[in-house]
Amino acid sequence: MSAFRFAFFKYYGKGMDFSDLWLDVLKAFYMGIRYDLSVLAYLNVPVVSVLLILLFANGENLFRKCINFFKYYYTLSIGSLIVFLSIDFGFYSYFQNHLNVLVFGLFEDDTAAIISTLSQNYSLFLVITWFILSYTVVFFVSKYLLSTFKYEKLFESKKIVLKLILTTLMIFINIIVARGSLGYFSLKIDDLQVSKNVFLNKVSINGVYTFENALELKSKNNDYDCANKAGYKNNIRKAFADYLNLDIDDIPEKNPELSLLKNIPYNKTIENVKPNVILIVMESFGSDLLKYNSENFNVLGELKKHFDADFVFYNFLPAHDNTIGSLEGIITNVVRLPLPMFLAQSRYAYKKYIFSGPMPYNEKGYETTFIYGGNNGWRNLCNFIPNLGFNNVLGEGNMDKNYSRGVWGVYDECLFDYLFKILSQNDNQKFICVLSTTNHPPYSMPSNYKKLSLNIPKDLERNIIGRRSIAEKRFITYQYSNEMLGRFITRIKNSKYANNTIIAVTGDHNFSGILAYSNEKTLDSLSVPFYLYIPKLLRPASVIDTSVFGSHLDIMPTLYNLSISNSKYIAMGRNIVSEKAKDNIISIDRGVIMNKEGVVRYDFFKGIYLYYIWNKNNNREIKYSYVIEDNSKKLIKHYLSAITVSEYLIKSTGKNIVL
Repeated sequence: MSAFRFAFFKYYGKGMDFSDLWLDVLKAFYMGIRYDLSVLAYLNVPVVSVLLILLFANGENLFRKCINFFKYYYTLSIGSLIVFLSIDFGFYSYFQNHLNVLVFGLFEDDTAAIISTLSQNYSLFLVITWFILSYTVVFFVSKYLLSTFKYEKLFESKKIVLKLILTTLMIFINIIVARGSLGYFSLKIDDLQVSKNVFLNKVSINGVYTFENALELKSKNNDYDCANKAGYKNNIRKAFADYLNLDIDDIPEKNPELSLLKNIPYNKTIENVKPNVILIVMESFGSDLLKYNSENFNVLGELKKHFDADFVFYNFLPAHDNTIGSLEGIITNVVRLPLPMFLAQSRYAYKKYIFSGPMPYNEKGYETTFIYGGNNGWRNLCNFIPNLGFNNVLGEGNMDKNYSRGVWGVYDECLFDYLFKILSQNDNQKFICVLSTTNHPPYSMPSNYKKLSLNIPKDLERNIIGRRSIAEKRFITYQYSNEMLGRFITRIKNSKYANNTIIAVTGDHNFSGILAYSNEKTLDSLSVPFYLYIPKLLRPASVIDTSVFGSHLDIMPTLYNLSISNSKYIAMGRNIVSEKAKDNIISIDRGVIMNKEGVVRYDFFKGIYLYYIWNKNNNREIKYSYVIEDNSKKLIKHYLSAITVSEYLIKSTGKNIVL
């Protein structure tokens, strides 16, 4: 287990500077040994219990048989532990975390597609061989060690004192090691925080503990009381007041959600133009890789000219680090709850929400359509999306059978072709939300695609983890998706829709699993871009500041204010092109909260946090703050109140509310 930890440290810590943290590194490995020994102690409990009982019962024959049998027990338990740790190692490569609630996605997601993806990215023959080898080695080691156990003298009557000493010692050792502590409290997952460096905290823990925690969270799921945990039990108005920075007297007693109600004034230009709105959520469209874009490493393709001409926000966070979580955050207008529950697959999937994304467009007579490049049965979208107010829910099954496809759905060039056809179907005003699939493992694309130059720069190559061949496939697929998106935007700008169509683009989450990120690069490790094409007639009078902080929560409020007039909406986000956006506080489900002053990494369930300030020499990097500033308390209060407000909106809103 220590060997796994060392390999984990070397493999995923690539490119990180630990020169000033050597004591924290030692703490991480020491804490790791405690966690590991605790796991092993629990595996030994049945063995020790049975043998001690037989020892005092003088059951020498049965004792001998049990010793022989335990080689099979250890083969199963220790062999399975090695397999488990191997799976955890691979899990981290994609999710940048140990086994957690996302592992249940194997059964809740498109299971066949996931298995196909794994088979194409990894050699299943080598994986299975490794698993078989693990069990085999453990079997022979166990057999050898148990065969050398000289127990016969323990059954001599005169050895009663030895029996008592052995029994007491074995019980004491197992209890202490299983507890992981000599103190009043036993070792818990909360104890993993050994450093200001987030990665070292992950080095200390093992996947067994995090998986156990995931099972606990999964069991809580729908019924977990976030308001109580956040400190707002029976005080919902206070949560709304804290979230909105208002006095509690300004929050309605009967329906506090009305404090989130926003009015959009009449706008003559918008009424005359009657714009269409297209919102595109691109798979794994992270921001960080874009900074390496050049003629030799061309990851933007045709999209670059649109990024140069229009508006792009880079200080922008996704709602979640998983596709469905981010999609929900965008189109429900509420903060993601820090639970394994995804709305689309919960009992709340069948409610109708007055704050959902398409509602204001429906009320203005828009035709609202959701298009997914894959099977719209994925994650229960076919049931969840209509309840949010979309008139049409379309998936790959609705598209041309001649479209080329990958494991997860139609390729992006086909998806954008279909999107243009839907836009052109009739003269209705349209709001169309699109979710792509191509830039997803196993990173395939049409065979006729001619890739642009992709010579990996040295400073990027230093940060690549894992096989270079996988990274190269990932870069090509990323380029392909951006090239196809760029061609689609060009097609819109060259068509009759150029002056009456707003296009918004973001990523569902960052480009993960290929690059190593240091603690200082938290923003780069998480951020996705937010691109806006706004026809000149529809642009706001004030200058748009693209340096402000924003998140998926701000997308729909921004689009409402750019595309509809004389209307109302309820949303937790704000208009990112307004003056008020400069004071934005943003967060994601992972417990990262930031504003222009600093960053907090907060564990909702443990109540522990780390605070960082922005590096003045590099405005995208953070450094640990040894001083607990007022801003950290402000960010935590915002996060806790946001979760409480969101939980209330999801569970309680919609009763007797008319906008």
